[in-house]
Amino acid sequence: MYSNLAFIMTIFDTIFQNRKFNIMSRTVSVSEAREQLSAFIRWAKDNRDDVIIENRGKAEAVIISYEDYSLLTSARKRQMEQEALAKLNELAEQIRLRNQDLDEEQVDALADEIARDAVRSLADQGKIKFQL
Repeated sequence: MYSNLAFIMTIFDTIFQNRKFNIMSRTVSVSEAREQLSAFIRWAKDNRDDVIIENRGKAEAVIISYEDYSLLTSARKRQMEQEALAKLNELAEQIRLRNQDLDEEQVDALADEIARDAVRSLADQGKIKFQL
């Protein structure tokens, strides 16, 4: 499972692995962003640089290229999948430890039931989604 720092580093590595120049984010106020939104979108797309939008001096949002957005969402998806798998493995281990007196068929049945419950719980929380 990723820590927050490891997750952020994975995102940065993914997004910036092909860049051959220094990253220079632009920082603008909300009113500047409102007045020049098209220009900032074009800047982010053409330069693959970020535009940080501040409200009263506090960073509130970022304009990034769609390509960087796609990489970011892919990294988030991988993290969620890894967290779900780690949770399933943890549950399987808990089952194994609590049920050492059961035969293998009984253990498999319990593991399947708990895995289904865990997946259902993760889906209810919006952490995983199923596509048909």
